[in-house]
Amino acid sequence: MTKRRFTAVELFAGAGGLSIGLEKAGIDVVIANEIMPDFAATLKANHPNTNVINEDIHKINFKEELKKLGLKSVDVLSGGPPCQGFSTIGSKNRQDPRNSLFYEYLRAVSETQPKYTIFENVSGFKRMYGGFAYETLVKEMASLGYETKCKILNAADYGAPQIRFRTIVLGWKKGLKPLDFPKVTHGDKDDLKPYVTLMDAIGDLPHIEAGQSSSVYAKPPQTAYQKKIRGKQKTLLEHNASNYGEKMQEILHLIPEGGSVKDLPERLRPKSSFCNTYARLLPNEPSPTITRNFGTPSSSRCVHPFQPRALSTREGARLQGFPDSYKFVGGKQSKNLQIGNAVPPILGEAIATVIKKALDSGK
Repeated sequence: MTKRRFTAVELFAGAGGLSIGLEKAGIDVVIANEIMPDFAATLKANHPNTNVINEDIHKINFKEELKKLGLKSVDVLSGGPPCQGFSTIGSKNRQDPRNSLFYEYLRAVSETQPKYTIFENVSGFKRMYGGFAYETLVKEMASLGYETKCKILNAADYGAPQIRFRTIVLGWKKGLKPLDFPKVTHGDKDDLKPYVTLMDAIGDLPHIEAGQSSSVYAKPPQTAYQKKIRGKQKTLLEHNASNYGEKMQEILHLIPEGGSVKDLPERLRPKSSFCNTYARLLPNEPSPTITRNFGTPSSSRCVHPFQPRALSTREGARLQGFPDSYKFVGGKQSKNLQIGNAVPPILGEAIATVIKKALDSGK
């Protein structure tokens, strides 16, 4: 007897970080919605069995899309809608374009009738607009027949080489097995695995300088993380550094290990900057949160620990947890945006595994 595969719909899917996590846990993403063309093209290139809908979510009838696949409902619905525009005084305007995406998430819940839901957002979501956004989510989910549980999770606690805090709200239909959050696996305590550090993640990648790229791995995998992320990939993809002018190259050569803008000669310091700009990453710690600008030296700490450049596109992908075989579509700026905006697949897999266990129980 063939074991039933579980299904998911993913909203605001981006480049597919959460899709990877769901699929690794054994949940098939049957529909993914993403409005940005490059992001959607990346999804299609890496998830050929997913029906990727590159369209404004307002125009999609998810009930009809499921019907095309012979489905009336799904097991899981996930997504992280922007939540700008909520009033801090408690009123809400469903027509407000700044918060309508939030309500589109709820509409999709209603149309797909999932057993379990994942709502992902910024670490400060629960406090956003004086708590109104979170309270609205809980209230609206309850009106649809769902119980919820909320917690801020750190991707590094689950084996990602990056400190990245996200608010996760899990939901389940009343009467189903309640969910709990995945147990922490990595950290400083004796009973946990040590954190995966920056060099644990990227130490096998070859030396390149400004304007250079390489498609050849420098050495065999040196850590369990490198071995897992490389898989069977033979050709190194997207390991490229931006080109810089003479002044920037001088700055990058003068930043000491662990240093930042504060360590530069006064003549090279910008007139105004934050203390963590032009800053080298620390090799023996997880990286700070990767942003869309991780290839720009003047952005928040993103300069290679030892080389005179900011992170390459592949290094950013490594720190987020994308496998080396993952292909990104678009120009370098678009690719870095896709990577910087993603849910780390490792965090997604940890969350999805909890849901998969609940589904397996059949309760």
